[in-house]
Amino acid sequence: MDHTKHKKKRRKRSHKSTDGGGNQHQQQVSKVDKQKRHEEKLVLSQQLRQLSSQKRLKECIELYKSPTNDELRDAHHGSIVVDCCARCGDVQQAEKIVYDMLSTTSQSKSSQKDIKVIPAYFWQEYKQFSYKTVPIQAWTALLKGYVHSGMMDKADSLFTYLCDTHRAILLASNNGSKKRKRDAENGVNVRTLNTLLRGCLWTATSLDKDKLVGGVMTASRAWSLCKDVNIEFDTSSYEYYISILSQSLQCKAAEECLQKMRVQFGIERGKHIDPTMIESLVVCLVVIARGYVLLGNISDGKRCAQEALEYMDTSTSNGTGPTQPSSDTFSAKKQQHQQTTGGKKAWSHSNRDADGGTTGRREESNKLFRSHRLSELRSEASSLIELCSQESDTINSNIAKLMLTRLLYFSGGGTTGKDATKATTKTSSVDAEEVIKQWIHSLWHSFGLKEIASKNGDALQCIFHLSSKKKKKHKQLPSVLSTELCTSLQTQISGTNSVISRDSGYINFSKVFTPVNEESEASSKAPQPNKKLHIELGSGSGDWACLQAKLNPSDNYVTVELRSDRVAQTFAKCMLNQQQSKHSPLANLCCVGSECGSFLRERVKKDTVQTIFVNHPEPPTQTYNSVTDEEPAHMLNSQTIISATRCLQSNGKGRLIIVTDNLIYARLICQTVVRVLENNNELVGLQGSEVRDLRRIESFGRSSVHLYEGQPSASIGHFTPNRFDRGTSYFDRLWRTGAGKHADMRKRFIIALRTSGGESISYGSKGDRSSFRSTSGGKGKAGSIIEGKKSNKKKSAEKQKRRNERRLARREQKQK
Repeated sequence: MDHTKHKKKRRKRSHKSTDGGGNQHQQQVSKVDKQKRHEEKLVLSQQLRQLSSQKRLKECIELYKSPTNDELRDAHHGSIVVDCCARCGDVQQAEKIVYDMLSTTSQSKSSQKDIKVIPAYFWQEYKQFSYKTVPIQAWTALLKGYVHSGMMDKADSLFTYLCDTHRAILLASNNGSKKRKRDAENGVNVRTLNTLLRGCLWTATSLDKDKLVGGVMTASRAWSLCKDVNIEFDTSSYEYYISILSQSLQCKAAEECLQKMRVQFGIERGKHIDPTMIESLVVCLVVIARGYVLLGNISDGKRCAQEALEYMDTSTSNGTGPTQPSSDTFSAKKQQHQQTTGGKKAWSHSNRDADGGTTGRREESNKLFRSHRLSELRSEASSLIELCSQESDTINSNIAKLMLTRLLYFSGGGTTGKDATKATTKTSSVDAEEVIKQWIHSLWHSFGLKEIASKNGDALQCIFHLSSKKKKKHKQLPSVLSTELCTSLQTQISGTNSVISRDSGYINFSKVFTPVNEESEASSKAPQPNKKLHIELGSGSGDWACLQAKLNPSDNYVTVELRSDRVAQTFAKCMLNQQQSKHSPLANLCCVGSECGSFLRERVKKDTVQTIFVNHPEPPTQTYNSVTDEEPAHMLNSQTIISATRCLQSNGKGRLIIVTDNLIYARLICQTVVRVLENNNELVGLQGSEVRDLRRIESFGRSSVHLYEGQPSASIGHFTPNRFDRGTSYFDRLWRTGAGKHADMRKRFIIALRTSGGESISYGSKGDRSSFRSTSGGKGKAGSIIEGKKSNKKKSAEKQKRRNERRLARREQKQK
């Protein structure tokens, strides 16, 4: 009996042993499956990253949403796709992906289908979430999409929400929750902050439902919030924030922040400094110096500019400063571009080896770019020091008046968003009062009008009805201005109601360019001839337009740029203009901050512009077929070209001139123009007889649009000085260093269009617009009178000599 029990027990043990072996086998199978799935997830991540780096948005989304990846898809993959959407300017798609990721934690899939429209601030519905489901990388990528598109109201709300959530997580982690401790480590970080600060640098402050967002207001709030959630600032954080403060002319606050940066990183003058920090220090000092000079604080401006030069001299002595490219670098770059020309990094695989890894080209380009940036900063610092050597009262003269007439801000952002490619029309019911109010708030906070006006106590007393004891205190000045205060500011400071029409919202350029200095007031009373109006789209920091305004003072120029920091730089160059040891603001230049298409459509009257210039525009965010695919986000989209055509003077008087170093993009622009002309025949290409110094290389659309190669000259309205070794623009100087591998170093590709009908006008070869040639259908008559001036038929001695030599050579060849 005992023996039987022993057998039963042994049988049970044997059964358990068999089950244990089965479990072990299942565990091994499960382990293999997990490993296989993990590898498949890695492959999917690699594929999504590659599509994102090449900005192939459509394929990236299709791969992410493919049913075959339902079991593999996780929050990490979603973060990659959100980043791709942000890079390509599709904010709505980025919002949808984050919303789906967030909704899976709290809602069933059936309830998600019922929601057709995603709430504008959808994150506010979720007081708590897990970073495992929606990683901080996804939130940061969404934030990047907002700031690139200029949606600072959403960016401000999202960053505040993330900081509040992170603060709650930190409090919970102190109670010992392991999950909350992990969330605290993976929460909002300095990269998230820097993403927002870049957006604040690119956009000026605006009014959103009685709340000031964007620019210095959002940046200041974010800076304070980071102290509450223990985010440590890096050098980029300080550089962005100091630049924002200096742009708003809060130079004292900017210097205080710079001192905190020195303390945090142990920076002391006269001692060795990490080369990686020198660039940030120099940037901060130069922007502070620029702000001081604009305010008229000459001694402080000169001090900061000299300190910046000291740091750059230190970096040069240590071998980390700017270097000039050698002839070998130049020739190697030339050989490279003999094989391939044009295209951004995402357009080609020239920066990758056969295995897909990166080559050393990008590192070399980054070195050249950083060296060029320091060279530009050195040039500006030297110019500021030279300017400060002059009398101080001539520098700050009438700057407040000019700011209210020559600095117009409507919108900002990092790049053109996808919404700009959609067909829109200007509505008849324009709230011009709201437009003017937004513009004044941007000037008041982000461009320093508040700081400039505060120095004029009499004006403030009239505007704000302050007592004599309170008029100099900044605390008494309101942050949110009423419509009446906005009107009072314009009337008291600039002497005009507004340069923006309160009926239509259009800009009155005759008011914009009305002389404001006392010397020209007497001459302004006399009848003024209508000056020609030229607009440059995507003007960058304004080097080219400022040069054109100097060389051609008889015409008026308008720069249009999306990024507000570049608009501020252009305005500073206009105000601190220095030529031949004399200082006087450029009287024929106006700076505009806006998306180019909406500006032309909503702020410029029809048939009023003679020339629209586009110099080296940014290519599209992604490759596409211009015939079959949907148009991606880029400045020169179809809608912008249509809006430009509407603004140009009719009957052959208006011109659209596009210059690029990118052959691939030049061809794409020609194809876009041809597609626009299918429904709008108001543009025609300039013929060879109208641009004799350019060489035609291709024609598009039944030979109506031509692509030329050559150097920009007077034939297309570009004024060039007799000697300008540094280059006419930032890009010209950048190419001379050998940087910018996507560009062609020597060649320029030009698309020259004019409005159809009438007689076209081509400018003289010497760049003097008093000399014209009439060309009607390519056949012009010498000596014809255009605008009361006779064309000059006399050839220069050098040209006559070359012509005689060619004739002699042909005669000798015939005799042989």
